[in-house]
Amino acid sequence: MIQIYLLSVVTNILAGVALSIDAMDEKLHLSNLFNRQLLESEGFRLGLGIATFLVGFFKFLSVTNGDVPVVGDLIPALSGVIQGMILLVLYYRSQSYVSSPPLDSIDKIFVSNRSMFGTAGILIGFLHFLFPSVLFL
Repeated sequence: MIQIYLLSVVTNILAGVALSIDAMDEKLHLSNLFNRQLLESEGFRLGLGIATFLVGFFKFLSVTNGDVPVVGDLIPALSGVIQGMILLVLYYRSQSYVSSPPLDSIDKIFVSNRSMFGTAGILIGFLHFLFPSVLFL
């Protein structure tokens, strides 16, 4: 479905910007293009996290015309699921002080490297937009 394709591109890029705005703002001045307060607000991160996670999940299930099922959109779908999970964990951490070993390991692996995952998400989103029928992208 072309709608899921467009949503995947948009949510990957927006989630990537929301995750990496701290690291990229100094070099690229992203705050001139995006409202930094909006991207760092808890409600926006929750909504974007849910949307990005769900679109990434549904990207596994839907196939764009002429594409290979599942494998054709594997990297954008994984990127969406991972970025959505990071945004949801960031929201959970801001609302709760309860900690658990699985949450701490997710925090160490994904949340501490969020700018790297965000930058990769932006790149994946743009490449997926420019080359829609490339295998794995």
